[in-house]
Amino acid sequence: MKKECAAPFFSIVLPIYNVEKYLNRCIDSILKQGFDDYEIILVDDGSKDSCGQLCDEWSVRNKKIRTIHKENAGLGYARNTGLNAAQGEYILFLDSDDYIRPGMLSKVHNAVCENDVDAVFFGFERIDKNGKSVLQLKPCPEKCLYTDKSEIMNQLLPDFIARNPYTGISRNLRISAWNCCLNREFLIKNELKFVSERDYISEDVYFYIELFACLQKVSIMDDIFYCYCQNEGSLTFSYKKDRYERLKKFYQAVNEKASLLHYDGQVQLRLNESFIASVMGCLKMEVANCKEVGIRESYCRMKNISSDEYLYQAVKGYPLGKYEGTWKFFAWGIVSKQYGLLYIALLLKYITRGV
Repeated sequence: MKKECAAPFFSIVLPIYNVEKYLNRCIDSILKQGFDDYEIILVDDGSKDSCGQLCDEWSVRNKKIRTIHKENAGLGYARNTGLNAAQGEYILFLDSDDYIRPGMLSKVHNAVCENDVDAVFFGFERIDKNGKSVLQLKPCPEKCLYTDKSEIMNQLLPDFIARNPYTGISRNLRISAWNCCLNREFLIKNELKFVSERDYISEDVYFYIELFACLQKVSIMDDIFYCYCQNEGSLTFSYKKDRYERLKKFYQAVNEKASLLHYDGQVQLRLNESFIASVMGCLKMEVANCKEVGIRESYCRMKNISSDEYLYQAVKGYPLGKYEGTWKFFAWGIVSKQYGLLYIALLLKYITRGV
């Protein structure tokens, strides 16, 4: 693939909101790549800390960096703002409190050029608040190049959503805006945008459901490039009282979207597992919240969630034969309505291990 214009190969979009402690680390990880055919678009989403000033300083220092200041509207819309301003052939979305490994851009560039794909996906590692790597997910797909649309929709996407419930096999693929590189013209042609995480609890999942319905050619790299950081104050690990109701509303909406886009049953099945896993996390947070509201109130909140009919039907109908004991115990607690025992088990786990 030869470039016919002066546009950069990559547009790297960083949505930014109150990450002054981490922003320089993220930008530095790009500038130290040893590959320079890119632009960086900093989207200051109405930060209340010094991020706006830091962005302006970076733009003055480096001609590859552009800054856009906007009123706060959330992560999804900030990504859309960056996409609208981008000029590169391919686009990368990085969360500004994370960073990337050395050599990522050159390797992704080579993978894109080799196969002229719509999208490239790669692995990531999770970094705890002390800077220690606590999880590494190296993709292990059935193959590295997918060119059949039906296969991309109904075999590859399910492996991104969740492991195979009949085999228990995980391909170490995960849904996120930051573990992929996407052709910008492809996104524009198919009118693909992010929804707001304020309306949908997982804007990335919703985006993938629409994305994979359009993809024609996909490459999977068995490399770990992205460092996802569990920083203090991360929204992912913050307690929200209405989290379960938002989860239920979201999975109802995304299942409806999958049906409208003519995915087969595997997508809906794996979405069901994703819902169950999310609820397990939600219940753990409710139990952990006992230190704020007391055990009695914490139990009542957990019981209200556990006894919800939508969750009951999701758990009852899911094949759990290949799953570990934690999943089976959770399912037993929900289906048999043993909420007290389920709460005690979660509380003991919280006391001994934390959430």
